[in-house]
Amino acid sequence: MRARRRRARGLLRLTLVGALVGVWVAVTAIAQIYVLSTDRPVSPPGGLTFVRTGTYNTRYQAWGRSSAPAIVLVHGAFESVAYWQPLARELAHTYHVEAYDLKGYGYTDHVGPYTTEALANQLFDFLKARHLAHPILVGHSLGAGVVARFVLDHPHVARGIVFLDGDGLAASLPGRQLLDLLINPYRTAIFRFAVRSDALVRTIFKVACGPECPSLSASQLEAVRRPLEVAGAEQALFAYAARPIVGVRVSDLNRIREQHMSALVVVGSRDFQFSIRSARLTARRIGAPPPVVIEGAGHLTMWSNPGRVAQVLERFASRIVSKYR
Repeated sequence: MRARRRRARGLLRLTLVGALVGVWVAVTAIAQIYVLSTDRPVSPPGGLTFVRTGTYNTRYQAWGRSSAPAIVLVHGAFESVAYWQPLARELAHTYHVEAYDLKGYGYTDHVGPYTTEALANQLFDFLKARHLAHPILVGHSLGAGVVARFVLDHPHVARGIVFLDGDGLAASLPGRQLLDLLINPYRTAIFRFAVRSDALVRTIFKVACGPECPSLSASQLEAVRRPLEVAGAEQALFAYAARPIVGVRVSDLNRIREQHMSALVVVGSRDFQFSIRSARLTARRIGAPPPVVIEGAGHLTMWSNPGRVAQVLERFASRIVSKYR
């Protein structure tokens, strides 16, 4: 009787193991088939402008009169020049505005490394190539870390800096260890499914942008998604995810304060990534006045409230420009 029970339990375990192996094989096969069937990167749209920065090409866009004082916009993670367009059009009435794609994002060449230092060097090369002397630098989210590193490495170049929805600090990416465990073809399959899902992209954007943010139009959805589907985008994003978030240390922010540079911090009142409390602390660290809070905005203030953000930046910029006249 005992021997019969042991054989029954052994058979049950064997059946369960077999079933699990079968499920694993089936899921792996489905993921592999999906990866192969979607292994066709999209091409960048026509009419883009590029400039040579070091050994690679950087995509950029410019607005406003070239003779006007310059404002340079540096986007955040998973973003591109497209995220700046609503704000740039507002600022272009008074200022010369330029925005570019950080390497690994948008339509800039996808070439590593994707370190904070490398991105700060890209900003330096971009300013030099575009002949932008003493601009005001605006960094959104991760872009604040790029701006912070830049002004530490190249003091006296920027006339002022703005941290928009970002503290400029390096940090470990939440769930990074889980990403390491998620091997291919599963990682690639999940990424491509997410990017190709209209509903999922709209939902993620809405959560980041805030409750008062208008829904993406078809053309806006395409502008947000397409840079994530070009050749090299997946590999670059996975490379970014494998490292800490681009930024500097707290002691570095204190060194920015010692430069006595004109600085400003702007934050959305409903930003779940960068709280008002963090914004106040960041402002003290870099020697800025109390942060400007954009009521009702989430993490994409430049998209949801371009007019309000433009007013804030114009007041900040006008004070700086008047000092150099």
